[in-house]
Amino acid sequence: EIFELKLPRLLTEVCNAMKSKASNSRDIARETLANMAASLDTKYLSDIIRELALSLSEGYMLHVRSAALHSVLLAVSKVYQRPDAFSSHEDAPLPFDECVPAMMDLIQQDLFGVASEMKETQDIQRRVIKEAVGVKSYDTLEIVCRNILFKPSLASVRSNSAKSAPASAVHAIISPLLERMRDPEVDSSTLGKVKECMNRIVIGISHNSSANAEELLPFVYASVSPFVGEDPREEEVDSDDSDDDEDGVPIQITQSGQHGIGNLRQSASSRDPETNNSVKVTEWMPSILKSAKDSKKAHEIKKEEKAELHRVRDGASAPKLTGKSRYGTVKTCNSKSLNDPATASAVVFCLNLLHSCLKKSKLDVTDKKTLMMADPYVPLLTTCVQFSSNNDIILLSLKSLGFLLKMNLLSVSKCSRKLGSSTLNLLTITGATSSAQNEIKQSCFKMLGLLMSLEHRHDHCDRDTGMNDSSVDNKSDCTNQGRRQKYALPLDESQMKALILLLHSAVVDSVHHNATFSLIKAITSKRHLSPEFYDLMEIILKLSVQSQKATVRQQSCQIFMQFLIDYPMGKQRIEEHLKQIVLNIKYEYEEGRVSAIGLLTTVTQKLPIPMLEEQAHLFFLPLVLQLVNDDSKECRELLAECVSFMLNRLSVDKLQSLYDYVTRWSAGKGQEALSLKRTSAQLFGIFVDARQDFMKRGNNVTDLVSILHRFLEHDMEKTHHHTFHEGNEWELSYFSLICIEKLNSHFPLTFQDFELCITLVKSLSHSHPWVRQVSSRIMVTYVSEIDPTTLKTKKGGSASFFAEISGSIYDVSRNLCRQLNSDNGQQAEAIVMQAVKTLTWIIKAMHHNPQSCFAECKDNDEPSDNGEEEEIVSKNPILSLIVKLSNIAKKPIQGSKGSCVQMFCFFRHFMR
Repeated sequence: EIFELKLPRLLTEVCNAMKSKASNSRDIARETLANMAASLDTKYLSDIIRELALSLSEGYMLHVRSAALHSVLLAVSKVYQRPDAFSSHEDAPLPFDECVPAMMDLIQQDLFGVASEMKETQDIQRRVIKEAVGVKSYDTLEIVCRNILFKPSLASVRSNSAKSAPASAVHAIISPLLERMRDPEVDSSTLGKVKECMNRIVIGISHNSSANAEELLPFVYASVSPFVGEDPREEEVDSDDSDDDEDGVPIQITQSGQHGIGNLRQSASSRDPETNNSVKVTEWMPSILKSAKDSKKAHEIKKEEKAELHRVRDGASAPKLTGKSRYGTVKTCNSKSLNDPATASAVVFCLNLLHSCLKKSKLDVTDKKTLMMADPYVPLLTTCVQFSSNNDIILLSLKSLGFLLKMNLLSVSKCSRKLGSSTLNLLTITGATSSAQNEIKQSCFKMLGLLMSLEHRHDHCDRDTGMNDSSVDNKSDCTNQGRRQKYALPLDESQMKALILLLHSAVVDSVHHNATFSLIKAITSKRHLSPEFYDLMEIILKLSVQSQKATVRQQSCQIFMQFLIDYPMGKQRIEEHLKQIVLNIKYEYEEGRVSAIGLLTTVTQKLPIPMLEEQAHLFFLPLVLQLVNDDSKECRELLAECVSFMLNRLSVDKLQSLYDYVTRWSAGKGQEALSLKRTSAQLFGIFVDARQDFMKRGNNVTDLVSILHRFLEHDMEKTHHHTFHEGNEWELSYFSLICIEKLNSHFPLTFQDFELCITLVKSLSHSHPWVRQVSSRIMVTYVSEIDPTTLKTKKGGSASFFAEISGSIYDVSRNLCRQLNSDNGQQAEAIVMQAVKTLTWIIKAMHHNPQSCFAECKDNDEPSDNGEEEEIVSKNPILSLIVKLSNIAKKPIQGSKGSCVQMFCFFRHFMR
């Protein structure tokens, strides 16, 4: 009790200290007051605010009060914990919420009162009082919105229980601002301040944890519906009535200065004759207002009437409509237009709150209560899209509808056509043929895409739920009819034509392309048939290669593939599309070729097998030519994959015809046939990978091994005479060895041909590093299947090449030493590691089978350090190998010391 008695006096002293002219004294007093507010209970916050309002009420002290209020609330917000579980049946509000009306009074005085006028004047005192710089009230308003208990439903509960109880805190914040919006004489300066307040309120409420969808959805609808109203152009469904229906109905005449537009639709019985200025017209009398008084006046009137006949009737001068619907075009939403600046600002605020709720709150789409609260928003937002000219309203409405259309709402089907037409009109007005960077255009495309993806099922069985047992046949027919899904487009044929024509330019000029391509995908999934859409697909096919964005190329490929599979086309059109796809793989730039190859690969996977076999030659030959000639490694890999997918789906007869092509290419002679042999060797490897079942037929494997052996022998003869291949001649050996490696993995009996093994050993010392690497890899795979103690295969126990050919072990070790002795520029880590693994196996084989090396244990090709021939101990092949490796390790190799390190790595493996 003593504390509560002394507290008002203490607060008065602190607030009086803020009246000081000294800036430091005001700062200390303001900081003290903020610390007091943070330390005291929240119930004393009202005393602090009341004391601020009474003590600092005039002159420069208004600026000090605004700064002090901001400091107090900022300090309180750091320690304040709002009880989110507050019961709606409690009459007493929270202490913090109880202070909101007083806070809003101070905030409004600072923003719209004398303090605001003082800031706007060029007075010198503004520079002296630092609190006058800037506007703290906007931040204060945001802090208040972050900390209130957001429960607008409390207003209705308290109004029913106690008339004196205050409304909810959010009503206390928003109501004064909305009232200012309703002021018909609101100026632009005030309107701008209210807009900023509305933005800060949205930010604050969006960060308020108590603001959930159950409270926010009804509150926003109740706030925005008075400004938007119903559909102002809702057509009355009636019979073809003419003006005769209105015969006998008295016409109401309203005096000028009254709001007669709204009164036109009222009936005569609903008017009060004492208060209304309208009267009933019972008889028409001829008028003498325009009658000519003399001949000169009559001549002038005739001249004016003649000129009037040649005047263009447009815009405001257009002839007025007559008949029953003559008032439909001038009917308005409310006393204020939706496009009025003040009304638009209020609507933008409400839609910002709605969009924030839909974006951050995860609504339960299975909850009926949530769906009932969200359903009225669809026609309301549709009205905003239809009749608003404010970009913010349109954009927020489209974004909010994007969330609502994904729910199963009843009003979506009723508003889909109206919303689709309005969205298309927006696209036409904004000019989608120009640069499509406008966010509204992309939102329109996204909205139309959502509308296109809506699934409308017409099941007539729902109407017949009361059928008796005698109508079973009708019911079964109705069930079958309900199973057939019918997709209704939200636009008619002419509107779809206009939309697709807009998309022709939008897909080319668009920077933000996701919404545009989503709409095209939705139209494609609906299988809309029109000549304009077929033309659009040709543009999409070009974009799949020519676009500089990878995402555009990818989406274009997906859309065109779906179009190619689902849409009806004649044979000639299909062939033209397939030829264009094949031609695209020769595009100038690598990114475009990669996209074109990907599309062609998808085509070979998705086309029906009869059509694929019919077009096999159209695909095969261009793919092979590009595979051989493409400079990009990625493109070559994708081309080989595409050929493999195609071969995997072809029948045996069609595959045999293509295999015969490749076999004839391998039989060429002379230098001119070298490129064909190289191509055949590469294609043989693809055949082995793709169709092992085909290679097992007949003598395909043995014949292929003979062809590859011939290729390698021919290349080895050139290698014996030249130290290095010129041009691409080494590629024949490389692709032949690649094919042998694949044959060995699928058909282990490949190395029963010992002549091929001898040629393989020779290729270990080939001049090109790629050939040496493949040879080493094959040798590592081969020796891993042989037991070094018996020189027999681990599976089956048959004699290996090393057991049958004397000195072959030594030949392998010698060629591997030559690999290690090459220049560092031609060495690769993979080659060195493979040589290490093979030499480790050879050491073990020499130890257990020294007799296999006796015939070849002399090598005069390896020079010693002094340039003389090294003496080899013929009876100890292991010692001979160690001497060779020691000389390689000691020899300074040109380039770097990496080879020495690799040799030390070898010795480490050897010592294990």
